[in-house]
Amino acid sequence: MQGSAHIRGMEIFYGHVRTLEMFFSYDPDGKLLFKPFNDAYGTVHPDIGPGTGKDDVELVLNDGEYFHVWDTTMFRIGERSEVNFLHYRDAYRKALTCGEQGSIARITIVAPDGYTDVTALAADGTTVVMGRNTKWRTISIPERIRFLNRPATQAETA
Repeated sequence: MQGSAHIRGMEIFYGHVRTLEMFFSYDPDGKLLFKPFNDAYGTVHPDIGPGTGKDDVELVLNDGEYFHVWDTTMFRIGERSEVNFLHYRDAYRKALTCGEQGSIARITIVAPDGYTDVTALAADGTTVVMGRNTKWRTISIPERIRFLNRPATQAETA
């Protein structure tokens, strides 16, 4: 599949971000942090493979997760279109057409986050588990991407 690699249990997508240096810092342990102030600077623009530029990234999607596109155009007209995708390039293509005022729509990762039991009371007053519903959490794209050509830790000062 072009633009991605598959490793057992995950899919890796490649791309780049159009960002500013002001969004990078290091935590007290020297780990690189990327915190853009809006979604546009954290959007991954797909590429066919890993790149060599300082803003080239990989984006990992683990088993059981999917990409969600926040389609603002469908909510305005009261309709719903398919907004969940297993491949980033498909999510990105959808996002290009459905952001507010012509912008790229926000893409997030949705991941399982435990379960909630569905229960019912039996005639004798005991609780019977009828089934389980998956709970979900949203992960922003900037939280998940890894910059391929930036140091993972702050360079030592001479």
